[in-house]
Amino acid sequence: MDQPNNQNQEQEVDLVPVFVWISNGFKNLFNGIGNIFKSIGHFLILFLIFIKKNLIIVGITSILGIAGGWYLKDQISNVYSAKVLVKPNFKSVAQLISNINHYNSLTEQEDYTSLSKALAISQEKAATLQGMEITAEFNETELLQEYDALARESDTMALENFTFEGFMAAKRDIDYEFHSIEITGNDRDVLESVIPQIINVEENTMIKAQRMALRETTTFDLKTKENQLVEIDSLIAAYESAIKTSDISSGSGTNIHLGDQRPSEALNQLFNQKRYLLEEMSEIREDKYTYGETIHTVSQFITKGTLEKKHYRLKGALIGFGLGLLIALIPVVFRFLNEYEKNNA
Repeated sequence: MDQPNNQNQEQEVDLVPVFVWISNGFKNLFNGIGNIFKSIGHFLILFLIFIKKNLIIVGITSILGIAGGWYLKDQISNVYSAKVLVKPNFKSVAQLISNINHYNSLTEQEDYTSLSKALAISQEKAATLQGMEITAEFNETELLQEYDALARESDTMALENFTFEGFMAAKRDIDYEFHSIEITGNDRDVLESVIPQIINVEENTMIKAQRMALRETTTFDLKTKENQLVEIDSLIAAYESAIKTSDISSGSGTNIHLGDQRPSEALNQLFNQKRYLLEEMSEIREDKYTYGETIHTVSQFITKGTLEKKHYRLKGALIGFGLGLLIALIPVVFRFLNEYEKNNA
């Protein structure tokens, strides 16, 4: 009976070091966490002491930063921004981008004489313009639809190494259908009056050829669809007449051969074809009238100031505070370098 008791006592003795080791591990862990917080607190106290000693410098730079941010905010609030969404036709987008970049370059150089001549406005009005920018306007849904249309027309083997990401990377600014133009200036009336001149593109030989080709194509397609519509209407009228008189089943009178289809199914298909044809004609007419001008304006609006909050005063205060700390740190760094050089010379 003594032998089992001795074994239990030996097992209990063997477990004691394990529990001691676990308790020491937790103790060291909490001590380490406590030391980290002590170090953070010590650093914050030293930082506050440093700010206290250099409060005048930090305070002055922070106030200057707030004043600068206030000034920038006041200047921005007096700036108007015009956003115009356009659809360039006849492959005129390259010329439009070139024009916008040229006008913006003249604005940055403050060459208001050349800018006034280019836009056919007075120099006083040209001096109110601050900048222009043109960017491609698109979303991934439109690109997916375009990629899907390309995939349907291309060979399957050719698309194995041409992913959607590669398709997006290969797109150039001139390949997009819509473009957004942003114009900034100090005078709202000038912005409204100058937008037509800025987005205007003079018709060159290539643009003229594209315009004539597209007009002829849309006119031909529309005429073809109209003829198809007349034929479908004739077939629908014949089917309706045959169904009413029951001539299809009896074989008397006008007999229309429908194959294996029932008259109702054939008539339903004709109505669907007519609906699709009308939709296509509507799209062709829309293109026809859209192609009436080189640059088609989709939307246009003018706002005062910036559309997003820039927080200039807060940013100015932080920049001023950081600059003050940097100035105050310069003597400290020099003292440290001198002491280090003296001790290690």
